[in-house]
Amino acid sequence: MSLDGFDLKRARLYGISVVDAGGVDRLEDGALRITFLAEHGDVYELIDAPTSAIARMFDAAVVLTCGWAAPIDRSGDSGDKEENDEEDDEDDDDENLPPSQHPQRRRVRLVVVVGDQGVGSVLRFADTPKEIVTDAGSARGSLADAVTNLWFDSPVHVARSSSAT
Repeated sequence: MSLDGFDLKRARLYGISVVDAGGVDRLEDGALRITFLAEHGDVYELIDAPTSAIARMFDAAVVLTCGWAAPIDRSGDSGDKEENDEEDDEDDDDENLPPSQHPQRRRVRLVVVVGDQGVGSVLRFADTPKEIVTDAGSARGSLADAVTNLWFDSPVHVARSSSAT
């Protein structure tokens, strides 16, 4: 809500501290403390950076990014697809396109939150900015995997001293 537009040039990482859990439930101002941690032009490099593991010191981590979204064809899941249908062949071609080149692409602003209870997300599309789409844990894909790994499987870097004891 605090950001305007859908053209954020750099993905951002924030740490979230719960100040008042009851206030969070009541959506009260000041119930959360949001701390800016880092930003990068590539959301995956931001998440994979060793310094991003600092987000685990907070109650939750938030990744904010803008980009392109394209529809996902779920017809292959049901087995209803006809092999020789010319329209389906065109859909297959569209499925292999990056979202930024897809004919049905939409500009999106995405907020992904991860904490000990799991991952959730909120997104808005530029063409329907008042419509809020939420996901409380069923997100799939490389970004959901990267955020999950940041929180649950973040690599530990150990510095060893060469001095003898």
